[in-house]
Amino acid sequence: MSNYPATKEILNEYPSTVKNKQHRKSARPVLKTLQQANLNVSNRLSGKTHKFGTSRCLMAKVMVMERKSKGLPVYDFGLGEAKGEVAEFIREAGKKAFDAQHTGYVDPAGIPELRKAILKWLNIEEHYSKEEVVVNVGAKAGLFNVFLALSDPGDVILMDTAPWVSYRPMAYCCAATPVNVRPSRGTDNYLKITAQDLEDAIKRHPNARLFLLNNPCNPTAQLYSAEEIEELLQLCVKNRIFFVLDRLYWKTVFDGKNFPEPRIDQQTKPWLIQIDGFSKNWRSVGGLRVGWTIAPPDVAKAMVNIQSHITSGTATTSQYAALEALSHEYDFEMRDDLQQKRDLFQKYARKIPYINIFPSPASFYSFWEISKVFGMKTPNGIVLNNSDDVAEFLLRDYGVATLSGSAFLHDGFLRLCFHIPKEEIEKGLQATRMAFESLEPAL
Repeated sequence: MSNYPATKEILNEYPSTVKNKQHRKSARPVLKTLQQANLNVSNRLSGKTHKFGTSRCLMAKVMVMERKSKGLPVYDFGLGEAKGEVAEFIREAGKKAFDAQHTGYVDPAGIPELRKAILKWLNIEEHYSKEEVVVNVGAKAGLFNVFLALSDPGDVILMDTAPWVSYRPMAYCCAATPVNVRPSRGTDNYLKITAQDLEDAIKRHPNARLFLLNNPCNPTAQLYSAEEIEELLQLCVKNRIFFVLDRLYWKTVFDGKNFPEPRIDQQTKPWLIQIDGFSKNWRSVGGLRVGWTIAPPDVAKAMVNIQSHITSGTATTSQYAALEALSHEYDFEMRDDLQQKRDLFQKYARKIPYINIFPSPASFYSFWEISKVFGMKTPNGIVLNNSDDVAEFLLRDYGVATLSGSAFLHDGFLRLCFHIPKEEIEKGLQATRMAFESLEPAL
């Protein structure tokens, strides 16, 4: 790298989770161009942009695609994507929307038919009107709009201890301060937080505006019970902070259990916000970018105002495709298929040395504690010092794509997605076993 001061500064300001060879390599051409133009790199961009890099989930997808383009074998446990054939009725609805020229601007809150269908989908018609539903450009945009609507610069956004990769960058973009609630029981409770943990965090941060919980949780695959959700919700109401429930994986709860719905009544409704969407509930529709938010009237109105100036709303044709999906009786085929894949995945994963596997009662992830291999060396003599090293070793030497726990602020872990073909699960985990068995203690 050049000795140009701003180049060093911008790399040093990146979080450790993006200080790896891949990101450094991709940054060099841009930085070199700026150096040649004699521009001060560190002053060109907002300070908030130095606090995070590209989404690690999407970067994992890019790396897998690059490897495949070179004809190299790859077992893709990386990106959490609902893979498979798009349902025919969803495809046909999209085609009909184009043919009917449903391609113009519509209400930035979303087409009324879809907002009504969302209430029916969630079985909350008796509690909400369509004016309390906002259709977003994916669930991610819904969360971002919630942050924008509720937080001012310096406000605290409380979130789970192992946050999904985009939660903290969203908070930074809103000039808010993300704070992760520490679990008192740690891995003994699979990183789940208790009401006491949340209460302690609220006391430490009296300027907290909201608490965000992903249930079922990405990346840990844990499911909070109805009792646990109720305790957390009550605490938020008591302290007059918003309880934001990201429920995107609520249709993938296994072993005959149901998703624990939050209590909705006059006490909780003013403080309860729910985020859901299209991408994890049907196969291969993530690119259509349709999500939705259920919120109190004042929050919903603020979100629509914000959205009208940023995106103008969700693509109209995508909304009609989502409407058709929600109008059909839901087929739990994908959940049942995923439960079989989870069982197969765990069967092979248990044969891998040095790892501790969290149970996966919901979602389509497996969270592995891998810190026992830190300090060990690969057959090529490379010492593994952190989760990034392990993820890079697995992909480079064995074609196994995973996501480093550092992406979720948890070095010492890997996240693997088992929403892939069963044959790929078997071969991929066999390759992973070979990789871990090849490690030796470093002298």
